[in-house]
Amino acid sequence: MKPIKTDKELYLRILSYLKPYIPQILLVVLFNFLFVIFNTLSVWMVAPFINTLFKETPAVEQTVEKPENPARIWNLNQWLKEKTARFIYRGDRVETLKILCIFIFLTFFLKNASWFGEVYWVSFLEERVTKDIRNQVYEHLIHQPLHFFEKYQTGNLISRIINDINTLNVAINRGFTKVIRDPFLIFIFLFLLISISWQLTLVAFVVIPLSGILIHKIGQSLKRKSRRVQERIAAITTVLQETITGIKVVKAFSMEPYENEKFRQKTEDHFRTVLRQVRLNRLSSPLSETLGVGIMVSVLWFGGQLVLTGQLISSEDFIRFIVVLFSMMQPIKSLAEVNNNIQIALASGQRIFEILDNPPEVIEKPGAIHKTTFEDRIVYDRVFFRYSDGGEWVLKDIRLTVRKNEKVALVGSSGAGKTTLVNLLPRFYEVTQGRILIDGIDIRDFTLRSLRRMMGIVSQEVVLFNDTIANNIAYGMPEYSREDIERAAQLANAYDFIMQLPDGFDTVVGERGMRLSGGQRQRISIARAILKNPPILIFDEATSSLDSESERLIQEAIEHLMTHRTVFIIAHRLSSVVNADKIVLLEEGQIVDVGTHDELMERTRRYRQLYELQFIG
Repeated sequence: MKPIKTDKELYLRILSYLKPYIPQILLVVLFNFLFVIFNTLSVWMVAPFINTLFKETPAVEQTVEKPENPARIWNLNQWLKEKTARFIYRGDRVETLKILCIFIFLTFFLKNASWFGEVYWVSFLEERVTKDIRNQVYEHLIHQPLHFFEKYQTGNLISRIINDINTLNVAINRGFTKVIRDPFLIFIFLFLLISISWQLTLVAFVVIPLSGILIHKIGQSLKRKSRRVQERIAAITTVLQETITGIKVVKAFSMEPYENEKFRQKTEDHFRTVLRQVRLNRLSSPLSETLGVGIMVSVLWFGGQLVLTGQLISSEDFIRFIVVLFSMMQPIKSLAEVNNNIQIALASGQRIFEILDNPPEVIEKPGAIHKTTFEDRIVYDRVFFRYSDGGEWVLKDIRLTVRKNEKVALVGSSGAGKTTLVNLLPRFYEVTQGRILIDGIDIRDFTLRSLRRMMGIVSQEVVLFNDTIANNIAYGMPEYSREDIERAAQLANAYDFIMQLPDGFDTVVGERGMRLSGGQRQRISIARAILKNPPILIFDEATSSLDSESERLIQEAIEHLMTHRTVFIIAHRLSSVVNADKIVLLEEGQIVDVGTHDELMERTRRYRQLYELQFIG
């Protein structure tokens, strides 16, 4: 998608989400058209009603005038009056009044029925399009690379998906239909005004250009302020999300007053920004009304003199002109509000499309290979990696071969690049230079699904969802039975504690698994990996934060899991490091040495230091 450069392009892109709903849009247009017709009729009938009540001469004689010149130019106003007279007026005023009342009731009834039909289908379109955009943003979001989520705060992303998309409703609901209906209504009213008296119409619209300039300036300012409002909402959401997520730390350090003050400051910033936006938004309505009153006063003064002196226009036409002009003010005022609402929506649209226009950096090739087995070896062939162009190299010239069923331990200082090295294997990040091969095939030639199905990952930070234990173990693997899930839990040393819970495997673990201890969460994670039964395993400091008893149980589960599999181990206290088939020592993104524990202890001083600090200690 090419970058959006103008407001027009942005608004058209928002409206493009209406394309699948052409039948519903046609219904909206139809109801808009009917509303305009019946609204115009209801306005037109005011003058005959007044004329019928207050004219001493019979209404039919006053209204139906014989043309002085048969060859005169056709006049819409006169033609409509003649048609109205033939349809409405009778010789008896009471009878005429009865017909007028029935006709007025029917026109108002049909006008409101048309309005209801329009509102219903607009609401349908609004909710469906909002749902479509939200689903698209969410689907696009979860396909973003990991560093995308390091760039954007969680609260910011949540705010865009919830608040900004809600604001887009304004562009679709209050904007789209009124942009269709109000200009049509204004055009018909304007045509009627000109047909009644072009001189009065000219007087009435002298100040319209000034009004248009003011509305445009207000709209542009509103767009800028609306973006700031959405940014303030995102800041509030971020603080809220961080506080709830880290509530244990907040309480442990008695930081409730500090967090309260921080939240109050964010809400105060939001209040001030919203107040400026509301002040400007509400300013357009009284400005439009004031200009409208100025127009009306000018018309009343100028037109009233013409009526009193018997020039150009009759009293009935003047009443009709005033009523039509008053009726025309509302759609003009409405269009001013539409401009403001659209500008507010465009600000939110920009924030939404910033996400949608961010391409996923891990892209699956057309015709990618679907591979489910691992048969020979994994090769890191001169791999370089950095997070951004021009950034520092995180990994430099990595050359490593791992054969099937080998246990490979990655050791080194914090920040040496161990986790990044294994994260390149499932393509959580894309290799910057070089390539990674599985069985001689570049991993970029595999489908992402088949590549990641070959791997199981158990990390220190266990991710569980607010669901049952059984569903967490079988996450992404609906084909497995309850017996398979229970067997995986037994191998992970998790079965006993699960059965002691009130609902067993149907126990809901809470948000992020907070109802379970760290060791229990870790065993659920291992059970998930066992059930997946992958040929390649990655352990990223899986027991570094656990107590000794939990570590013992998990170590036993890991031993079950590692049998007949290729394993990458990143650990500080894991005893398997010592017994690994191959230990890779990394420092500053480079491989310093590769060998067994005994070989590295003998020839590599840095490894001996790490061993003494991290294992013997």
